[in-house]
Amino acid sequence: MLKQLSINGFTLIAQAEVPFHEGFTAITGETGAGKSVLMKALRMVCGDKAQTTMVRNGEEKAVVEGVFEIQNEPRVKKILERLEIDSDDELIIRREILGSGKGRARVNGAIVSLNDLQELGEELIQVHGQSEQILLRDTRTHAQMLDDYAGNGERLSDYAKVWAEWNATLAKIEETENRAKDLAAQKDFLKFQFDELSKASLKDGEEDELEQKVSVASKGEAERHYLDEIQGLLGGENGLLDQVQILQAKMRGLATKIPHYEEELTSLLEVADPFESICKDLMRLSPAKSLSPAEIDRANSRIAQIQKLKRKYRTNVAGLIALTEQRKNELNSLDNLDSDLEELGRIAAKNKAELEKLAQELSQKRIEAAQKFDNAVQGFLHNLGMPKAIFKTSIETQALGPNGADRIEFLLAPNPGEGEKSLQKAVSGGELSRVLLAIKSVMAELDKIPLLIFDEVDSGISGEVGNSIGDALRDLGKHHQVLTITHLHQVASRARNQLAVSKKEIEGRTFTSIRDLDREGRIDELVRMLGGESETVREHAKQLLENNQ
Repeated sequence: MLKQLSINGFTLIAQAEVPFHEGFTAITGETGAGKSVLMKALRMVCGDKAQTTMVRNGEEKAVVEGVFEIQNEPRVKKILERLEIDSDDELIIRREILGSGKGRARVNGAIVSLNDLQELGEELIQVHGQSEQILLRDTRTHAQMLDDYAGNGERLSDYAKVWAEWNATLAKIEETENRAKDLAAQKDFLKFQFDELSKASLKDGEEDELEQKVSVASKGEAERHYLDEIQGLLGGENGLLDQVQILQAKMRGLATKIPHYEEELTSLLEVADPFESICKDLMRLSPAKSLSPAEIDRANSRIAQIQKLKRKYRTNVAGLIALTEQRKNELNSLDNLDSDLEELGRIAAKNKAELEKLAQELSQKRIEAAQKFDNAVQGFLHNLGMPKAIFKTSIETQALGPNGADRIEFLLAPNPGEGEKSLQKAVSGGELSRVLLAIKSVMAELDKIPLLIFDEVDSGISGEVGNSIGDALRDLGKHHQVLTITHLHQVASRARNQLAVSKKEIEGRTFTSIRDLDREGRIDELVRMLGGESETVREHAKQLLENNQ
């Protein structure tokens, strides 16, 4: 419930600390005193958009701060938990509006977005005025109200779960059908790519391995070539070894005939012996085992094939291998899509059958509840100045939707012979206010919103009807905190609490003030509302207050 509203620099209100209490509170005052300003301030706490005109002339900013008790508001606490805002049993919402029109919203000191504030506001306050009957003009709320009255919460939860499963299955069917069409159109292309890639039998790392083998084989070929030439020079006919031996024989013959050549022969033998040893070693060398020319050709051909595929598909060997597997899976999935679609169809049919069963149960509960609901709402309307009104809940079968197979709409025939009219278009704001009050009265114990605000719900009525509206608001105050702007003493006298809004001019400036009235203050205000200051009127005001408390 709302405990206090602090207002500073907000249009006509320079400063005000307004306390609020449990039950039904009447807000009264002369026309133009500033009651609508108080309503605007409350709407700011709910998350209404700020306007530059809200900042009082001469002030830098306007500030509105509401203090709520949320001890018994689990839905509010759940929102705060999601927003990671600390809270105990008290909630403080602060709005600051700058002269530029910009502003800030804080919840328990934490800055929040306007959307988050509006979400909180919807769980704390409902404002109902003649100019903003969105609640009843939207047929979606009609279904929600009837389901709340019928106690369909758990059934709707079960239905929503199956609805989500069914739609997910339908989406999967559509996706699978589209995929099947795409794959079927590409089947020849996919098969060509798979055949080409699978025939290549690519292996990860194969290209590097082949290139290394070719590189080694190329070195081995050079080694063989050089060894062949060296060994030919050494051991071939008239090779170096033969020439060295001939040289040694010539020198030996020369030294035999001419002894002083012995020294040259010795020198020659000293040089020739190591040389012959090296040559013999070279003659014994053979190249390392290598690929044959045919094998080298095959390796080069394989490398060329791999490189061609890499260029064609613009990827590396690992990508080619992955693409091969992808094309294989796509072709396999194309073959399996028909069976997949058949299985999905069975699941969808099962979901739909379950939905139809749950929708039928919801419809039955709605039909049963609607008769009681209509009678109860109509009874309240008869006491609220619409004695001949007929209220009816229309339930028509339609295609399965998120909340069942029913189109639910509240209809009203305000006067005899006019026929039932849709609340969306053909009903006046005053009639809607009373319909809403009647519905809220019927659903008082079920409605979870703690604070209900009715803006001039008694507009255009008087007399006994005013008494009935006052009684309805008082009874509603047993289950909610209720605020009502009223000009009727019949309504105000039935309130548990009363706030008086007044304005005065000081040095050329207008100031609106809000007072929480005690008993004497309430009597004074009722006297004003009754239209005159006299002992008789005062006694009447006292009697009204005593009789209605």
